Amino acid sequence: MNKKLLIILTFSVFKIGFSQTPISLETAYEKALNNNLNVKSGQLRINYQDKIKNSYAVMDPLNISGEIGQMNSAYVDNGISVNQTLRLPAFYKSQKQVLLEEWKNAALALDVQKWQLKREIALIYNSLNYYDEKQKLLKKAQDIYSEYYKKSELRLKAGESNILEKTTAENYRSQAEIQTQSLLKDRDVALYQFNYLINDGEIYTNQKEDFYNMNLIFDENYAGNSLVLKQLEQQKNIENARLEAEKKKLLPSFNVGLKSMTMRGNGADDKNYDGMHRFQSGVIGVGLPIFNSAQKSLIEGQKINQQIAENNYQLTVRNLKNQYAKTYGEYQKLKSEIEYYKTKGLKNAETIMFTANLLQKEGEINYLEYTMLVNQSLDIQNKYIDAQKLLNEKIIELNSLKSE
Repeated sequence: MNKKLLIILTFSVFKIGFSQTPISLETAYEKALNNNLNVKSGQLRINYQDKIKNSYAVMDPLNISGEIGQMNSAYVDNGISVNQTLRLPAFYKSQKQVLLEEWKNAALALDVQKWQLKREIALIYNSLNYYDEKQKLLKKAQDIYSEYYKKSELRLKAGESNILEKTTAENYRSQAEIQTQSLLKDRDVALYQFNYLINDGEIYTNQKEDFYNMNLIFDENYAGNSLVLKQLEQQKNIENARLEAEKKKLLPSFNVGLKSMTMRGNGADDKNYDGMHRFQSGVIGVGLPIFNSAQKSLIEGQKINQQIAENNYQLTVRNLKNQYAKTYGEYQKLKSEIEYYKTKGLKNAETIMFTANLLQKEGEINYLEYTMLVNQSLDIQNKYIDAQKLLNEKIIELNSLKSE
């Protein structure tokens, strides 16, 4: 069983006992933004970055050590020391900046996810409207050929026609029925995808909105999608912050500590102690990154990451502009085609259908000529619906590319 058939069967079973609630495109957006699992994952990533923002202040572990033995004389003494390594404030500041930029990036990534989700929902919604329009046309074809089949059957009984006319009418009617069943299965798949994206727990369908009057928001001076470019700009900020953080690792570190130890016998004060006496001292040191070739390699590598981020930004700007120009060109071509159908094509289809019915009724054309004219009229209407679907997709793409 292929994947598409499995989806259809699953959704068909899932729909049993449930009604489909019509929903507008805007309401579908709102519900999906509140319930979509990808969006929820994006919000969780923001929460994660928010929680770890203070991890920049993580310090090296406190080092506690002890010793016992004949350290100062023949007597057994003991000592304990506590040491802590500290970094300069500039080091911690650079680490903090990296985490802050990554948190900002998570927020921008969520905005891009929402933008992509809205685009995907709009495309599926358009497909649902398209299937509805195609179903209307197929219903019209079924009605025409069902009526023609009845008439041909009566003429056959009256001896006014032959079996071929009846068989032809039945064949065209059956084809329309088969296409309708296939169309409904495709619509079920689209409906499943639509509800998967909304993820509301309910089953929604399109609200039969106007399929033929989608508006384009055209931008003559298109410079790119601001949401996508903001995220890429933020990626540049992250790479800059990481470079500074790597550089700050070359700063010296400091070590401070305390030491306490016993001393028995003649001590430094030339006194003879019968018991155990404890002496204290402080320790301070500096860690100098003398052997730093490995760290310098990381710095040079991070500079390349900066260049990659900048190149990705410039490449995306060019790709977005190119995609917008290409899509707009395709939109203009389809718009011209739609204008033809609206001004001439549909009127021609109506005239052909009317004339075919009239001539067939008056017996001036045979069944082959009649079916040819009817199919020609239906084909014009079918191509109009197909072209409108493609035009709507281009409008959705263009509006999405411009979306802010």
